[in-house]
Amino acid sequence: MTDAALADDAAPERSSRRALLGAGVIGAAMALARSGTAAASTSGLSDDDLAQVGFAISLELTARDLYDAAIAGGADDPLWGVMREQHEAYAQRLAGISGISADTRNDAVYDALEGAFTAGDPAGAAFDLENTAAATHVELLGAVSDPEPAAAIASIAAIESRHATVLAGLSGQGGDFDALFLNTATALSPEA
Repeated sequence: MTDAALADDAAPERSSRRALLGAGVIGAAMALARSGTAAASTSGLSDDDLAQVGFAISLELTARDLYDAAIAGGADDPLWGVMREQHEAYAQRLAGISGISADTRNDAVYDALEGAFTAGDPAGAAFDLENTAAATHVELLGAVSDPEPAAAIASIAAIESRHATVLAGLSGQGGDFDALFLNTATALSPEA
């Protein structure tokens, strides 16, 4: 089957990893082309951008803490530590750009997912988390107008999409085309 045929068969609520990466690149380019007109903070970001970046930071810290929970629950593959460190780095990168302290996770998301990360094999839960994080960051690209955080968010979304692909294999879904190439996750909303 060709890529065009697959695209025609794809459900409209699904996005491909290729489209995710394309959206990130396009979103970052659009953000670079825009000039912010909202009131700027001392970091140079508008209040709206600060709110969106703060939400992204809290999501990254939540992922970090969920990987910590997996490790504490007995997940001993070095992959879990790598994932933990990468999410910590993403939060720190966004904090450095925005001037927001990277010290607050999203407790509602953490509480909802902690059990799946500590009970048995966390690979399936981690696969879902990475897809949700990637989808969320793609949504944030449409809401952030400053080019610097937009470029960082775009690169984070692309890497989290790659995380999901690795975790598809680890969770036993490596032979499932949809798991490898489609992201059906629903983005989280800062308002939720």
